[in-house]
Amino acid sequence: MAVDTRLTLSGCNFGWLHLEPLDKALAVLADHGFTTLELTTAPPHVQSSTMNREDHVDLARRLDRYGLRAVSTNPTFCDINLASTNPDFRALSEDQIGRELELASDIGAGTVVVMPGRLHALAPAPAEVVRRDLIDSLTRLLDRAETAGVTIGLENSPYGYLGSSEELVALTDEIDHPRLGIVYDVANALAIEDPAEGIATVAHRLVLTHLSDAWRDRWTHTSPGRGDIDFAAIAGALSAIDYTGHNVYELIDMEPPEPRLEEDIAALEKAGFACLDLA
Repeated sequence: MAVDTRLTLSGCNFGWLHLEPLDKALAVLADHGFTTLELTTAPPHVQSSTMNREDHVDLARRLDRYGLRAVSTNPTFCDINLASTNPDFRALSEDQIGRELELASDIGAGTVVVMPGRLHALAPAPAEVVRRDLIDSLTRLLDRAETAGVTIGLENSPYGYLGSSEELVALTDEIDHPRLGIVYDVANALAIEDPAEGIATVAHRLVLTHLSDAWRDRWTHTSPGRGDIDFAAIAGALSAIDYTGHNVYELIDMEPPEPRLEEDIAALEKAGFACLDLA
């Protein structure tokens, strides 16, 4: 029997976050052939900090009704900031991520996406202080991740701290924990580096990718073909490193996703991705 060598494509509810209820997003994703997704755990769809174990079980059943399996969760990091110089806010951020790890474990998601944090644009704290505090927070969170059986995936961000592939690799190599990896977002990378080259750099730490289009001079997460991302080159870079993880189509541009989803999937399939669940 032939093995399908296309790269697995997962959906994401992020694009529906402020436009439609969660169940609408799940139904549309399932109707378009997705069997896996990254669950955006942000209000109004989901808020892990208000949930208990019974709520987690209910959410898992909800996903199952649509024939969907969560491979990752992402609380979006609009407010969560592990690089904050305010210890109270950093502790609150740790607590939020800790609850996220529990949720991910209970619904069977293997990865929690975590942004390393943001620095003050006008008066950034000294790099050594931020790095020390971040490693301190991650050390505690990795203990919880180990217990939960979940991996923390640090994501590159053009507006945050540690935005390049080399910076993320340096940190994850320094910590060198089996439950710490890298989530590489090609749209986030474009303004900083060639995403295909970035994939090669993070290869030994890569646990998940985020796919969407963007322009070199305009940050967005939009439909493939609108911007400057070469998705065939991305697929080639992933194949070159024998990547077998999931690739999340993370559409976030405040336009309704449903009318263009079929065309978007077709464009990604042409590049070498497919809505498969090979796990």
